Amino acid sequence: MSVMIKLRLRDVGSDLASVRALPGLDGLRLDERFGVVAINPRESLYVVRTDKIDDIERRRELSPEILGAYGDVRISAAERERGR
Repeated sequence: MSVMIKLRLRDVGSDLASVRALPGLDGLRLDERFGVVAINPRESLYVVRTDKIDDIERRRELSPEILGAYGDVRISAAERERGR
C-alpha cells in the first residue's frame, strides 16, 4: 500500500525538487508520476506519495511542513450482490 504525506508548504516551493529537499523527507522514494498535488492551495496544503514510511514523528520533527501520513488505498467499484 502506498502512503500519502500531507504537507503545508507556506515557505517552501511546491515543486518536487523543493519538497524532496525537506530534511524530513530525506531517503524516501517520492512518486515522480504522482508529483506534488495541491489539495487546498489557499491553505498551502499539498500531498506527495511514497511506498512506505515508518518514522513519521521523527520526520515531522525534522520538517514542520509535514502534517501527517495516511494510507493511500486503491478504491474500485464492487460487484453488486446477486439477488439485489
